[in-house]
Amino acid sequence: MFFVWNRAEMGRARHLPKKGKKACDECRQQKAKCDVYLDPDQPCYRCRKLKIDCIVSDGFTREHKRQRLEDLEREREQLRQQLQNSQQVNPHFTPIDLLTAAAEMKVPIEPKHDDSSGVWQDPPAPYPQEHTAPVNALSKLEGHDATLPRTLKGTTVTGQEIDDLYQLFFRHFASFLPILDPQITPNAYYAQSPFLFWAVIGVCSRSYLQNPTLQTALAQDITEMAFMSVLSTCAPWHTIQGMLLLLTWPFPKENRPDVTFPLSGMLLHVAMQNGFHIPMSSHEFSRVSIPAPSELDMVRRSELWVHCVLVYQRSCVIKGQSPRNLVNLAQDPTQRQMLFDKIAPSLVLKLRCQELVTKCSDAVLENGVRAMSLDQERSLDILLRRYESQVDELELQTVADDERYHLLLCRMAIQSFHFYKSQTTVSSACLPRLIVTACNLIDHVQALRDRMGFLSMAPVQIGFGVLLASISLLRILKSNMACSVLETSRARTCFFATINLAKQMSTDRTDIAAKTITIVNQLWNSSKAFRKADGSEYTVLRIRSRLILSQILDAVWWWRDEFDPGARAKVRGTEPFDSSSSRNHALLADTSRPATASNPNLEPFGSSIQNQSAPQEQFQMDEDFFADFEWALSDDALLSLDGFSTDWSIANHLP
Repeated sequence: MFFVWNRAEMGRARHLPKKGKKACDECRQQKAKCDVYLDPDQPCYRCRKLKIDCIVSDGFTREHKRQRLEDLEREREQLRQQLQNSQQVNPHFTPIDLLTAAAEMKVPIEPKHDDSSGVWQDPPAPYPQEHTAPVNALSKLEGHDATLPRTLKGTTVTGQEIDDLYQLFFRHFASFLPILDPQITPNAYYAQSPFLFWAVIGVCSRSYLQNPTLQTALAQDITEMAFMSVLSTCAPWHTIQGMLLLLTWPFPKENRPDVTFPLSGMLLHVAMQNGFHIPMSSHEFSRVSIPAPSELDMVRRSELWVHCVLVYQRSCVIKGQSPRNLVNLAQDPTQRQMLFDKIAPSLVLKLRCQELVTKCSDAVLENGVRAMSLDQERSLDILLRRYESQVDELELQTVADDERYHLLLCRMAIQSFHFYKSQTTVSSACLPRLIVTACNLIDHVQALRDRMGFLSMAPVQIGFGVLLASISLLRILKSNMACSVLETSRARTCFFATINLAKQMSTDRTDIAAKTITIVNQLWNSSKAFRKADGSEYTVLRIRSRLILSQILDAVWWWRDEFDPGARAKVRGTEPFDSSSSRNHALLADTSRPATASNPNLEPFGSSIQNQSAPQEQFQMDEDFFADFEWALSDDALLSLDGFSTDWSIANHLP
């Protein structure tokens, strides 16, 4: 019996393929199970599922993952060089200079999109060389080759203006946020998502000289569209893209409430609701049954998710909040590693920089910020040095000059926590390092200005970096320690440069850049800023719960003490009024003063692309101005130290 069974087994073994020939090349590369031997004339199950060629080669050698990444990096640099050469040959053709991994792989694209689920199946690469079929189909649905005029709540934009604005976007804006396809027509964008279409128009209106009224006319309506977009039947993909644009180039608030922080939360949750945070399992979040995403789909979704995380975390940092880090947003370490493997190296660097700022903020809060003992300050110094060393490690991986700004801003944000200290500021030698970082950051923005010719297209992270560096240099230069700090002359030069940079960034008299100019101008010429009533230096931050934003808010409070004390009565207007209160009498007396003590030497803020100054106008510091910086509305938020009273009666603490 044993002999018969053994012969049967031997007979069956003759029909099995030889060792090494039972798996296709792709499965062998991925070390995955393969069933191609069951039917050599048909692709294996895995290749059919991923829609890729199933090839069995005799001489196949498994490619090492690291070698493949190095080859892709070399190919990326070659494509970047080719792009730069093409721009030199034809300066009028300026496509986006940041190619994503999908474009670098040169995968043939045929997009198919299911609007009901919002899931892309074999989506287009971000920057294809030719118009894709669905784009042409959408254009035919419009019934016109020319761009159609559009109207939003009574504001009409002509077809020529739309063409100009879209060309302006892809020429100067898109390189900072490469998420849109420059080959898709404005008509097609409108057919896909009216919100995304108007978001592009709103972003570019800040630099559109042919119609400078567009930004003011469209800002409120587009902002309302952003919040209503979650109820739209358009694909979530386009809703996410529109939100990313508005959070990267936010509108001036004017008399509207600030919506940056809540909108960033909506962005993150819309992306997570549709499975973008787990690109390899995004089909599990669809309302309809769809196949698993292809490799290219996962790359595209991974990169869009990273942009969502970056924009969300930046919005939190700029508002003085502690954001959720990537560890809390991912499902498990394996999926998180797959995310890093699929996105472009430049995005990996930006994500790691932002993660360092997030982790450092959490560690600083855990160390304590409200009132620091000597041991806490020493602990904080060790903590910040450890995170600075991690920035040094990232800097060794930096190749492109465009990536250095994110490292500089990351280092600047970490070093700004040194201002929470008062007893060990000099002994820890943090100020010289902080000056070097701030000056390097400002030099980088100046180089960008020289390269681009103007800065009205600068995204929010560049404006925040200039503001953070400006206030840091101001506080150091106004302190008694300035004379002992090296490179003071360079610090002065860079500080004055920030004022000129802010003028070029300002696109509206109510935006942050314009208001920053007023504050730093008057604080620089003030003899009372950062000083007690007796003239001695006040070294402690009074705003201590807003993380990186604290030193900025603290400087604004000093400006407000001296130049606009009456405005606080407007902010506290909802509180019960006690006519017998001495404080209220003081506030009533202050309201008779002008809204601002104007500096006669203050240059007009705001400039066009050609840096043409706008006519000087009376600048009113009302409650909307103060809401930009989102400080506390009560005295309790200020820290009273060294016997320094936080009573807002000017006679009590200002000479």
